[in-house]
Amino acid sequence: MPASDDRITSCCSCPCGSAAGVRYGGRCPLIDRKRRRDEAICLEGEPAHTVWFVKRGAVLLSRSGADGVERPRAVRSAGTFVGLEALVQGTYADSVRATEPTVLCGATRDTIDTWLGPVGTPARMALEQVLRATTHDAPRGAGVDGSATQRVARWLLDDQDGESAHVSRQVLASLLGMVPETLSRALARLRDDGAIDLTRTSVTVKDWARLEAEAR
Repeated sequence: MPASDDRITSCCSCPCGSAAGVRYGGRCPLIDRKRRRDEAICLEGEPAHTVWFVKRGAVLLSRSGADGVERPRAVRSAGTFVGLEALVQGTYADSVRATEPTVLCGATRDTIDTWLGPVGTPARMALEQVLRATTHDAPRGAGVDGSATQRVARWLLDDQDGESAHVSRQVLASLLGMVPETLSRALARLRDDGAIDLTRTSVTVKDWARLEAEAR
């Protein structure tokens, strides 16, 4: 069944569809599928057979620490790959779950391997080295350098893509290595200092210069 014009237009605006030449009759190897909020995409340690591209929405990545406890590690929003470590190891490095209704485009590991081109080229070598490094990354923002307010301010400065809007404050607190009550106090201080606007469900940067000062 031919693809609809709407679907072709959607794929043309997607980096994967553009790379596959969909606009000129090419076929993207990834197939889109809708996922519900909180639906599991893959589990840490299970065989890595599929790679996904986040087309719309966002997903939460969690990873077990040295103590065996699984903790949130990062948020991946539209325009990012999930499970790409399948190219360099046999199991998933993270558990992945949709944080909201999400569209993921997926393909088998072998399909992606072929699509990306021969192993041994400079581009593939660079990609594989990056993947090997990131499979051992510590959770973003979970370090203890600086006060809670400084860590929250730094996160917001780095969060130009709005990742924090896709997760609960409980999850965000875990990503930042603090308890939810500490996060709430830090956000309140940033609000009182005029750096952000704060509601029960949203955080909006009001004054970037002031936020940068709070982060130092």
